[in-house]
Amino acid sequence: MNLRRLQDLSLKWKLVIPFLFLAAMGATSLFVVSYRFQASLIHVNEAKRLRNQYQFFLNDIEFKKNMAMSLAYLVAKNPDVAEAFARRDRKRLTELLYPAYQTLHKDFGVKQFHFHVPPATSFLRLHALHQYGEKMEAYRHTINKARETGAGVGGIESGVFGLGIRSVVPVFHAGKQVGTVEIGLSLEESLLEEFKRNYGTDLVLYVDGKPGVNRPRVFASTLDKGLLSPELFSRCFASGGLLFYTGKLGGRDVAVIAGPVRDFSSKIIAVVEISFDRSPTLALLKRYGAIAAVIGLIGLALSISFVWLISVVFTKRIGEVVAGAEQIAAGHRDTSILVESGDELGVMAHAINQMLTSLEASRRKLRDYAENLELMVEERTRSLKESEQTYRTLVENVPLIVYMVMPDGTAIFLNRSAAQMIGVSPQQLNGPHEVWAKHIHPDDRARVVAQRDECLREGKDLHAEYRMVHKDGHIVYGIDHAVPVFGDDHELIRMDGIVIDVTAHKELEEKTLQSEELETLSQVSARLAHEVRNPLTSIGGLTRRLLKSFETSDPRTKKGELIVGQVEKLEKILKMMLAYIEPHLARLHHRDLNRVVTKAIESIEAELQDTDFSVKPYLDERLHEIKLDRDLFEKVLISLMKNAFYRMGQKGEINVATGKNGGYATVTLAYRVPFISDDDIEHFFYPFAVAYPFAGGGPDRDIMDVPICKVVIHKHGGVINVSKEDDNLVKINISLPLE
Repeated sequence: MNLRRLQDLSLKWKLVIPFLFLAAMGATSLFVVSYRFQASLIHVNEAKRLRNQYQFFLNDIEFKKNMAMSLAYLVAKNPDVAEAFARRDRKRLTELLYPAYQTLHKDFGVKQFHFHVPPATSFLRLHALHQYGEKMEAYRHTINKARETGAGVGGIESGVFGLGIRSVVPVFHAGKQVGTVEIGLSLEESLLEEFKRNYGTDLVLYVDGKPGVNRPRVFASTLDKGLLSPELFSRCFASGGLLFYTGKLGGRDVAVIAGPVRDFSSKIIAVVEISFDRSPTLALLKRYGAIAAVIGLIGLALSISFVWLISVVFTKRIGEVVAGAEQIAAGHRDTSILVESGDELGVMAHAINQMLTSLEASRRKLRDYAENLELMVEERTRSLKESEQTYRTLVENVPLIVYMVMPDGTAIFLNRSAAQMIGVSPQQLNGPHEVWAKHIHPDDRARVVAQRDECLREGKDLHAEYRMVHKDGHIVYGIDHAVPVFGDDHELIRMDGIVIDVTAHKELEEKTLQSEELETLSQVSARLAHEVRNPLTSIGGLTRRLLKSFETSDPRTKKGELIVGQVEKLEKILKMMLAYIEPHLARLHHRDLNRVVTKAIESIEAELQDTDFSVKPYLDERLHEIKLDRDLFEKVLISLMKNAFYRMGQKGEINVATGKNGGYATVTLAYRVPFISDDDIEHFFYPFAVAYPFAGGGPDRDIMDVPICKVVIHKHGGVINVSKEDDNLVKINISLPLE
């Protein structure tokens, strides 16, 4: 049938054919919509079941964490264990706990039973008795947090023996924290197989693969392989959201959920994939489709019959209205359609007549408006461009970070001040809020993220003060203020905010406060020294006068000399105390570091030439001049070598080496002592740690003790560290900036 024959059809058939087509389309659409609705309902139920399975998995991990925490607290509260741990009696701890560990390992899946000493050093592994002594402070953050807070910390964390559910609690003895104890449970196939037995679902646990390889690694699984692609893994790992999808696995149709697994600090550390067989559900859906198709065909037949009846009844009146509409379409706008009835067709005819009147009025208005429209559009466009350029110039050049954040926390705009403030370009910071959060200081991050989430959720202002970490590592203090922007429907559109750099203000406050504290301490100390020195002078002078009046054989002479000696000792201690709090001004000039070290060695060898003590220098000739206060730094080296002399028992050899490490010049002192404990190393720079004559007996001689040495090194912008190696080898490392 060609187009001409279609045009020659009667009005009745022109109405019937479209209505028949619409009826068929309606029945088909109803079938498709109902079928999809049922499928959607099934998918919703599947998603709900998967979400519950995912929550059960997280609850299972939480339960095992709490079980491990309970066991750890039970061990920590045991008086015998606490006493043995406080005495660092590894043998006694093994006798007390190793049988219990074997039972826990066999019956309850306990994988780690570990004691640590501060700060985070392995003391005893009941699961590996001969492996201890590792320093884990850099990567075992549960231990650090438990030690700092004095409370138990639990969750998933990676350690020497891999990923596990770990709970760490502090151990106290005599009111003092003596270390921490850890109970760890497996996060491998045994846990997943147990979950599968309980809930009838398969699990695959993925962790991030090797750096630079965009592919997840299967950590544990109840299947040979999973369905999670590298792209889906990256999405879930980055956003922390849940992913639902379906697929075929082992010839079965399965429904799958992928969700993040977080460690003890809420950081995403893995992704779990949970799946179950959905073949029965698909069979039910197929049966429902057949029923819906039958119902649709019945509805289609009824619709065709009804449309035919309507077309026959109303064709005549519709023909009249169509004839009038054709005249209007032909340009006869003065034509009006006769209104013969008050039904819908009469209302339509009346409406067409009113439309003709309105169109004529609108035509006149458009003709008048068109004359000025082009000029108005041009003027408005120019004004908008100028306003946009002015606003962008202002935003990009203000000395503070300007940002926009969507309701889900995604940053969509940052100005270029971000690169100046924290060393990261705006393009690198755009995206999920976690990208910005990782530049917040770890101690402030949780507080700020929670406050920002609350403001986005409740649509209220944000005002927070926190620290940020610059790309080069230094701390930046900032004040963050943001206000919500709402749409016409009162829904939150975004948050607009600014971050102001107040680092200089903070540093000024700290320096001012420190200066005031030091000034107060200096005044109090000077006054205290004056008050103490006067009685000592009186006691010493009176005792010496009495000694002159006694005969040499008088027994009181010995007691008087004892009093004089103790008074002199108190005077030396008083002088040392004043020396510790006295400010030291370093006058820095370019000096040859090797020459200063050589002179210090010559001075100490001359002073101790009659002793069994020697200094062996190893000087790096590549060093150039660096900024030093020559006299102060020479006194520091002499004091450190004299301290070593007394720690070694006034005999032995000390090695002094200079070198270069990156942007720093280094001076290293190494010597062996009869014995030195970890506590001695920790308190190496405490006053009066070693008894030797600092003041040297001279009343006007400057004191340069080890604590003052540390202050002087800091005045040079450097760092001094002390460590202990095997066979009581003490190493003192001084790092000074080359520039």
